Formats: sequence, structure tokens, C-alpha cells
Amino acid sequence: MSINAVRTILKQGKTALFVCDVQEKFAKAMFEFDKVLQNSVKLVNALKLLEVPMLVTEQNSKSLGKTMPQLDISCAKGPFEKTQFSMCTPDVSQELSTICCGSRPEAIILIGLETHVCIENTAIDLRRDGYEVHTIADCCTSRTQEDRLLALERMKLIGCHISTSETVIFKLLKDSKHKEFKNIQKLLKTPTLYTGLVPTSKI
Repeated sequence: MSINAVRTILKQGKTALFVCDVQEKFAKAMFEFDKVLQNSVKLVNALKLLEVPMLVTEQNSKSLGKTMPQLDISCAKGPFEKTQFSMCTPDVSQELSTICCGSRPEAIILIGLETHVCIENTAIDLRRDGYEVHTIADCCTSRTQEDRLLALERMKLIGCHISTSETVIFKLLKDSKHKEFKNIQKLLKTPTLYTGLVPTSKI
């Protein structure tokens, strides 16, 4: 198996979820926000069943509000307040070093907004620090689709895996014999909502 193939593997106990600034005041300004939020809710709920630790940030919450209540972050680390355009603040970096049962993860699943600002800057910092980054395209958005898509392309160029919510769920499950498979299967009955990532065919 090639090194690149190994790097796409996600392991329970070696993977963490980053939820970046999915806040109330952003809701009306973001492209396809409601659909991205619904996809994110499904992903968060599935990863909770798989016991993937979660870390949440909020950008200037006094002005931009709290994390959307639809996202269950009750078991998350944080939310950590920030003003910089990366989740990798000193507090977050310290928490990350022990988030996986006392050790640092190998891989980070990254969702939130804006794709071309805080998501991209977080991805750059995480890659610099040696983490494998799986940016979940159907759970990230920006104010414009152009900024969103170009940011995903740039993240791919620095070695991020541009993925989808269901892809990472199945990578972590690995086997239909997994003890949580049936519970996650119930969540997956709700289709992932289309958020404009790929062109639809014209009829």
C-alpha cells in the first residue's frame, strides 16, 4: 500500500473532529447554509456514536453569536473563543495534544466556515504541524460559491483530503459488523443534501 493510500485511512481513537465557527449570525450570509448545517448535524451525530472527540471554536461570539443549537456540542471541548482566522489558537493546540485518550490524533476532520478564511487557515496550520486533514466539502461553506470552491482546490494542493460527510463516516466504520452500524445506518437514511459542489446534469 502506498504512503498516500495509508494517509487516507481514518482510525477510531486516532481521529478528531474540528467544528469551526458555525454561528448564528452567519446563517443568512452563507451560501447554502441550511443544507450545510443539516449535513453537519448528521456528521456530528454519527461521529458521536463512533466516539470521535470533537473540538469547537467560535469567532468573536459577542458579535457573531453562539454555535447553532442544531449542532449537539454538549460533549465537545470548547467552544473556544477566537479572533484569529485559524482554529489553532494556543488553547486549542494544548487541548489537541491530549484529545485522543491522552495523546494527539493522527487525523483531523474539519467542518465549518468560512471555507476560504477560517477553514483554509486552520488546514494550513494543521498540515504544518503534521496532521492529516480531511476537509468535509458538504459541511463547509462561504458567502460565495466561488470562494468556497477555490479554497477547496487550494487545500487539496497542500495535501488535504477533500471529502464528504458519508465518506468519512464509512472510513471510520470500516465494517458492517461494527457495533454502531445499525444506529448510524438510521442517520444515513436522511440523504446528504446537495450543496452545489459538482454540476448537475442537464435533462
